[in-house]
Order: sequence, then C-alpha cells, then structure tokens
Amino acid sequence: MSQPCQQSHAFDLADPAHLGEIDDLLRAVVADGFTVHLCGGADRPEAIVATYAWETHVDYVVIKDAHDVTAARSRLVPDWDVFTAESVVWSYQGHARWALRAVLDLLPPEHPNAPHEDYPAPAGLRVEPEFLGAVSIRTPRPGLVARRAMRLRLATREQ
Repeated sequence: MSQPCQQSHAFDLADPAHLGEIDDLLRAVVADGFTVHLCGGADRPEAIVATYAWETHVDYVVIKDAHDVTAARSRLVPDWDVFTAESVVWSYQGHARWALRAVLDLLPPEHPNAPHEDYPAPAGLRVEPEFLGAVSIRTPRPGLVARRAMRLRLATREQ
C-alpha cells in the first residue's frame, strides 16, 4: 500500500543537511524502543533501518529517502536477517510520515486483529549490499523496549 507524497522537495540521505530532518522523523521510533542501523556509514548513511523485536515477530522500517520508506513486520525465524527478509506478514510503503506512523500504530503480534498471513517481502525492504559493509548501530536506552509493548497493549485494550 502506498501513500502519495505531499512534499515537493527531494530528500537525500547522502546530504548531511537532511540528517537532522531524518532524526526528527525517527525520534518517535527511537523513543518506542527500536534499534537503528545506519547503513553506509554513520556520517552519510545511504539507508536507515530501524528494528523492534517481539517474541515471535520483528517490526522494521527501511528509509532510503523521505519518499521511499517501507515499514514491515516479519516472523522471527532462525537466521532471520533484516537486510534479506524474504517474507512479511504486513508492509506499508510510502512517504516517511505515513510509513513511520503505520509501524508505530501496528497492533502487537499476539492481538487477534494483527496481520498474520505471510507474503513476499516488498523490494523496498532491500538494502544494497555495498551499504552493509559500514553499518553503525544505535541501541535503545534501557526500558524503552518494554514501553513500546506496554503502550500498544494498553491502546488495544481501550479500543
């Protein structure tokens, strides 16, 4: 599913001037306990990948520019790799503001209305192999991981 872009300016991850804007978009994701992978180097990443591991699934988002963001959930299986995921149970592709909001609001995997049917992973989740040689990882502060699970579980009880 794709959301039309509403911004007219290009968003280039290789341009350091835009890193602050990417940081702003990722602030809610980081505060929700996601681990951030800066692919292609921390100073000038070519892609940003954020992951959140549940007990049986992984939520993640791949940002290549503001108009090319893919969010997804995959089953957590042995040898699962965020950079080579072959199947997903949910995905959303579009502008950063919509894709990040979609992954932040995704129901917990154990919720009865959460997505559960596997299908092939969209191409937007793939990060070029040449950008994987230099990956900088930023892990969440202690306590943030549990806060995401609690926030989503409480929100689903209220519905």
